[in-house]
Amino acid sequence: MRCDILPCVSLARVCGTQRALSLRAALMRGALVTAANWPVILAQFIVTSLFRLALAVPVVGGVFMVAVLVQADVQELFAAGFRPAAGLVVASLLHKPVALGSFALAVGIVALGGGVVSFLARAGVLATLANGERHAGEIQRPPFRLEGVRNASAFDIESFVSAVRRFGRRFVVLGLWLYLSYALVVIGAAAGLVAGADLAARSGSPLVMPVAALVVSVIALLCVAALQLFYALVQAATATTDCQLGAAVVRVGKFVYDDVRQVMGVFGVVMALVLLATAGSVLATAGLALVAWVPFVGLVVVPLQMAAWLVRGVVFHYLDLAAWSAYQSHYRRHAEGASFDADLRAVRMFGA
Repeated sequence: MRCDILPCVSLARVCGTQRALSLRAALMRGALVTAANWPVILAQFIVTSLFRLALAVPVVGGVFMVAVLVQADVQELFAAGFRPAAGLVVASLLHKPVALGSFALAVGIVALGGGVVSFLARAGVLATLANGERHAGEIQRPPFRLEGVRNASAFDIESFVSAVRRFGRRFVVLGLWLYLSYALVVIGAAAGLVAGADLAARSGSPLVMPVAALVVSVIALLCVAALQLFYALVQAATATTDCQLGAAVVRVGKFVYDDVRQVMGVFGVVMALVLLATAGSVLATAGLALVAWVPFVGLVVVPLQMAAWLVRGVVFHYLDLAAWSAYQSHYRRHAEGASFDADLRAVRMFGA
C-alpha cells in the first residue's frame, strides 16, 4: 500500500494547484480574478466613499465651531481641504478642552461606526475574491479565455451577505486591532517629534528638528506599510482557510517566513503602481486647475473633476483588491502545499 500511495501524493504535489506562482503569474492572476468580480470593486468604492463623506460631517461642524469661536472665514478654513481643516480645528481648540473633547468624540463615533461598516463590507468583498480565485483554474496562463473569467466570477448578493455573516465578526475585530496599531504609531511619532524638538532646543542646531522629523516620518510610514501588509495577509488566511484570527496570525508568520520573496515582490510592484497612479492623479488635478482659469471652458471643470474622482477611486480600489488576490493565491498554494506535506509524512509514518 505504501508504494501505491506515495507516487499518488508526489504526483498531486507536482501537478496540483498548490505549485508556487511566479511574481508575474501571481499579479496576472490577481488582476484577472479581481476584474472577473468587478462588482466588489464598486461595492468597496461606494462603502469607502460613504465612510469618508460621513467622516467629513463632524469636520465641517468643527470648522463652523472654530469660525464662530475665533471669528474666522469658513472658506479660508476649507481652502486646503478636509484633512488640513481637521488639523486646524484641533490646533484652534487646544485651549478649549470642552469644545475639543466634543469634536474628538464626534469624529471618534463616526470613525468607529463607519469603520465597522467598512470592515463588514470588506469581509464580503474578500470572501468573494477568495471563492473566485479558488475556482479560477489556471486563469493566468495564456491564451486568456472568457471561460476562465466566467469560472472566476463568484459575486452574487446571497453569497456576499453569507460571507459577511460568516467572516464579519473576525474582520471587525481585526480592523479594530488595526485602528489600535495606528494609534500606537501616531503616539510613537508624536513622542519622537517631541524628543526631536527637545534635542533641537538643547543643541541649538537648526538642522536637528528637520532631520528628526524626516526620520520619524520615514519610520512611521514603514510601520504603516508593514501593518497594512500584515493586515491583508491575515485577511487572506482567514478568508481562505476559515480559521480564527489567532490561527491566522500563526499561519501568516509561517507563510511570510517561507515565501517572503514572493510577498515582498507583490508588495513592491503594487506600491510602484500606486505611486505611478498617484503621480498621474496629481498631474490630472493640476491640469484641471489650469483649465478652470480659462473663460467658458472652465465650466466643464466640475464634471471633469467628478469623472477624475470616480476613475481614481476605482483604479486605486482595483489595485488594492488585485494585490490582495495575488497574496491570497500565494497563501492558498502555500496552505495546500503544507497540507500535502502533512499527508506525505502521515503516509511515510503509517503506510506499510
